[in-house]
Amino acid sequence: MKGYLYSQDGAYAFPLGPKVTTIGRENCDISITSPHVDNQHALIEYDDEQRCFVLKDLNSSTGTYVHECRVQNAAVRLADGDFLRFGFNGLPLEFHIEQQQQHQQQETTMPSIYPRQAASNSLHMITQTIPSRRSSNSITNYQQQIDVQQSPGLSLRTRALSAGTKKISAITPINQTSNCVRDSIVRPNAWTVTSTSNSGRTIINGSFSGELDLQNQDNSEITNRVSQLEKEVKGRDTEIRDLTERLRSLEPLSSTFKSEVQTLRTELDKVKREKQSASGLISSLQRDLHSKESNLAKLTREIDGLKIDGRDKDLRLQSLQSKKIKSAEQQISELNENINRLKSQLLDAEKQLLRVNQNEQKLKQECEHTRGQ
Repeated sequence: MKGYLYSQDGAYAFPLGPKVTTIGRENCDISITSPHVDNQHALIEYDDEQRCFVLKDLNSSTGTYVHECRVQNAAVRLADGDFLRFGFNGLPLEFHIEQQQQHQQQETTMPSIYPRQAASNSLHMITQTIPSRRSSNSITNYQQQIDVQQSPGLSLRTRALSAGTKKISAITPINQTSNCVRDSIVRPNAWTVTSTSNSGRTIINGSFSGELDLQNQDNSEITNRVSQLEKEVKGRDTEIRDLTERLRSLEPLSSTFKSEVQTLRTELDKVKREKQSASGLISSLQRDLHSKESNLAKLTREIDGLKIDGRDKDLRLQSLQSKKIKSAEQQISELNENINRLKSQLLDAEKQLLRVNQNEQKLKQECEHTRGQ
C-alpha cells in the first residue's frame, strides 16, 4: 500500500515511505520550513496488522491537525481524503492512497475505527469485521483479534466528525460508562466498542462472515492436463536416464582427464619454479645493470669535467705560447739589432786599423828614408 500527501492545488505530491515517514523542519523525510513546525514534528507509520497508515504527533509545541481537529502527542488512523496540517496555520495537505489499493478496499469494504482517547498504559482488544461476497456453495466465518499495547504518553485519538464523513454516514456520541456503538443500528461492516469492568480496558468486537465463491471446473480438462503432465514426467525420466548413461560413459574419460590434469599441474609447478628462478636472476641482472649504468653516468660526468678542464688548459697554453713567442721575437729582434750595431762598429774598427797600419807604414818609410839620407 502506497500513500501520498498532495498539496491543496494538486501541484506537488509527497510519497510516503513503506514503513515510517518523518515530518519536521530539519533532517526529515518531508521537511516543512515554518516557524510553527518543530524539528521532529510528527511521523506517518504504516501498520501491517491493521493495514492502514497511522499519524503520530511527537508531542509538538503547536500540534498536528486532521480536519481542523488538533492531535498532540497522540496517534490517529488516516483515511483516504483526510486533510492534514502540521503546526498552527500550516499548509493543508491531502492524504491519498494508491488507486489499486483503493480498488481493493472497495471490494473488501473495511472501514477504519477511531476509538476515543483512553488512559495511558491501557490495553485494547480489536476484533475486525470484514464482509465479502455471497455464494450458494459455502459460507465461512472468520474472526480476527489484535491486541494493541499503547505506549505511555501516546494515545490513540478519536477522529474528527469531518474526517469520517467520507467513510461513515453517522456517528453517535460514545458513552464512557456503558456499552456504546458507532451507529444506533449495528451494521454488518461496523465496529462495536464495548466497555468492560476492567478499568482502562476496552474491547472492540465484531464478526466477519466471508462467503467464498467456488468455481466448478470441467473434469475432462483436468484429466487432459493430468495426462499431459504424466507424458512430460515420462519424457523427463527418459532424459534423466540418458544423462545418467552419459555420465557413466564419461567416467573413464574423466579418470584419464584427471591424470592429464595432474601431469599438467606438475609441469605448471615446474614452469612456475623456473619462472621464479629466472625472475630472480633477471632482478639481480637488473640491479647490476642499474649499478653499472650509475657508474657509467658518473664516469661520463667525470669525462665531461676533464674535457672542460682540458679545453681551459689548452686555451691557457695557447695564450701563454702566444705571449712567449711575442717576447722571444722581441728578444731576437733586439739581438739582431745589437749584432748589426756591433758589426758596424767592427767595420769601423777595421777601417781605423787599416788607417793606422797605413800611417805606420808611411812612418816606417819616412824613417827609412830619413835613415837613408
